[in-house]
Amino acid sequence: MKVLIAGILSNFSVGILYTWSNLKDVIEYTIDPETGGRLYDQWEISQLSLPYSIGGMVFAAILIVAGTLQDKIGPQKVMIMGVTMVGLGTILSGFATHTPMFFFITFGVIVGSGIGFVYACPRPAAMKWFHPSKKGMINGLVVAGFGLGALWLGPLEVLLLKSLGFSLEQTLMILGGLILLIGLPMAYMVKNPPKGYVIPQPDRDDSKPLKETQMHTPSVSVGTVVKTPQAWMLMVIYAFFCSAGALVIGNVTDIMLVQTGGELGAYATTVAGLLVIMVPIASISNSTGRASGGIVSDKIGRKNAYYIIHALAAINMFLFPMYTTPYTVIFGIVVACVAYGSALSITPSIVADYFGLKNYGANYGFVYYGWGFSLIIGPQISANVKAATGSYTYAYYAAIVLIAISAILVYFLKKPTFRQDQIIDEPHVHLELGKDKKASIDIDLDEDWTPDLK
Repeated sequence: MKVLIAGILSNFSVGILYTWSNLKDVIEYTIDPETGGRLYDQWEISQLSLPYSIGGMVFAAILIVAGTLQDKIGPQKVMIMGVTMVGLGTILSGFATHTPMFFFITFGVIVGSGIGFVYACPRPAAMKWFHPSKKGMINGLVVAGFGLGALWLGPLEVLLLKSLGFSLEQTLMILGGLILLIGLPMAYMVKNPPKGYVIPQPDRDDSKPLKETQMHTPSVSVGTVVKTPQAWMLMVIYAFFCSAGALVIGNVTDIMLVQTGGELGAYATTVAGLLVIMVPIASISNSTGRASGGIVSDKIGRKNAYYIIHALAAINMFLFPMYTTPYTVIFGIVVACVAYGSALSITPSIVADYFGLKNYGANYGFVYYGWGFSLIIGPQISANVKAATGSYTYAYYAAIVLIAISAILVYFLKKPTFRQDQIIDEPHVHLELGKDKKASIDIDLDEDWTPDLK
């Protein structure tokens, strides 16, 4: 349990990527009192989504490297390195606010890489401490921590920038220091179980057969995984489905302004009060989806859970242009973020179901490239549509097409089978239990284990 909590809090400490909407608005709208123009006029409007997109893509790209490292040397060292990169990258970004290319490196590359090193580790470590029947729950809780990161970082940004009068540069330096202060102790506590650790068995009715999600899955290497159509399908599902959520999350405050008439429209007073809580609302909704998606998928199956969130997301995108009051916009953002967050716990659980846990870090890292692509596809669609039309309407319709393609791929997903020579598990015992042998327990053994035949 200690490892699970530390994993949640380590992800919680590095969730700055999901607060980009706040930082973007400061760069876009802050006025230089001397000239009356934009203070950060070195930034083109079309560049404002790039730190978020680059950070997400680098995060996803580094995940397979981070996953391979944690599979080999354990999670602790990898996570300490990652938290350090996120903290220092955020501090360095405070020196780069007037130089977009430098900012792309500090925030996009350094912070994005650090998040990848942190994010790759808590799930595989935590899952090894619990029974396979809890994979979805563990995945959901750990990744919920990352989504909740914006819950403290977002309001803190607003407090520092608007209430206390700190500059963007000072704010980034303070945030970087706090990330190091919170994240490093948590990273130190995340470890794999010791050899010989016996996984606690859940209380259950032995007369009932195990569900597919409760069974031990033989592990295979990433070299085997990349040759399966399932891995590529999951990558595309991630890229297309999550684009809809990324489109919304990267623009939550601007969507509120554009669709309600802004601070000069009929809802000006209400909008002004709501803008400061838009990022926390998105964060809570995202994390709710992450936590509940994994738990629900444990109960009803991964594909059924996938179908539900695809339907919710598609209907919501269709209705989004009709959300023109502050509270209907909030409703749309909540639904989009819950569906998006659910995918981020259902998909890693499917990867564990399909490809096992021994090489999970690298295997999931490969599939996770799709999520990185979603942070390019969604925000770039929204940026270009907004620049061309002044609204997000056609971006929502493009998202519906992507969600539909993703749903078709989900329909064709099925668990792969592997030859014995492709399996890389430790020595393993499968015990049949119950009167009719309808239940079973799987036990991983040490490599040096030999049976006592006395």
